[in-house]
Amino acid sequence: MTDKTLTVGVAASALLGGIAALVLGLAWGAAWAGFTLSVLWGWFVVPTFGLTAISAAQAYGIALVVRAAHGLRGAEGKGNDSAGVVMAKLFVLPPFVCGLFLLFGWVAKSFV
Repeated sequence: MTDKTLTVGVAASALLGGIAALVLGLAWGAAWAGFTLSVLWGWFVVPTFGLTAISAAQAYGIALVVRAAHGLRGAEGKGNDSAGVVMAKLFVLPPFVCGLFLLFGWVAKSFV
């Protein structure tokens, strides 16, 4: 009987850990997207259209809205990744992709 309780406890712990990692990963990605959006907005939208600059917190909120709308779409073909691959995508890709966007934006800003 102890083995079943232990197995259920381990399964519940793994499930809660996975949910916590997913929530943290989504917040991590939205934070990077918010920072990137606020910088690129200040570089291109403010001088081009004369709009006011947005703070990193406002851009974070916009990024959360966009991520939520993106997450509401169907997840066709996304169930083939292991948990490790999903976690790597959640924690490694946002700074890498946002860094590339900032690099390309900086290069474009240098020529404007």
